[in-house]
Amino acid sequence: MSTRARGVCLRVGSIVVMLIIWWAAAILMADVEVLPGPVLIAKTIWTNLWSLGPEGKSPYFHMGVTLGRTFIAFAAAMLAGIGIGLTMGLRKTFEHSLMALIPLLLTMPTILMVFLAVLWFGFTEIGSLVAVVAVVTPFVSVNMFEGTKAMDKSLIDMAKTFKANNRMLVRKVYVPQLLPYIFSAFRFGFGMTWKIVALAETFGIKFGIGYMFFFWFEQ
Repeated sequence: MSTRARGVCLRVGSIVVMLIIWWAAAILMADVEVLPGPVLIAKTIWTNLWSLGPEGKSPYFHMGVTLGRTFIAFAAAMLAGIGIGLTMGLRKTFEHSLMALIPLLLTMPTILMVFLAVLWFGFTEIGSLVAVVAVVTPFVSVNMFEGTKAMDKSLIDMAKTFKANNRMLVRKVYVPQLLPYIFSAFRFGFGMTWKIVALAETFGIKFGIGYMFFFWFEQ
């Protein structure tokens, strides 16, 4: 068995084992109100997908709204984080100025930031956007900062020797070396963005998956 096939089998096997443990625990619990089994959950999800949800909208409408908010907020947070991290790595002034602020933002509880954003901007799209940018951007910035510090300085010096302008430096020297850090920040940041948007919707932002969570919870 090849390494790739073995990896796929392990991933699928771990999911199967988790489902079996879940199914066995549900049987032992014998209380669907506390721990429903995977089959019952699957049937409920299927039924809800074909039923009208909050505000008379279909679940697909709410999922589309959440995905739209997620992509927009994620793109804003990534662009801001990459720009801040790259600037910190290349300019000592920005590094010393922001290194006191970023650890503060990194320790800010997500739910507190969402609450503050809703408090400041109300139940609007701006609230979820601000919450995502405030929470995700510092993580992306730190990741990019570390990547900038790990770049091969000899390549930068060579490019400057051949009189490469700033645009070419970024496009041909910085970005290729930072791609692993960008993809790492992308994977982490997207998962965090989705959770923050859903949480903000649960607090009361109209439409979206979080709004559906709260609606069905009330039922």
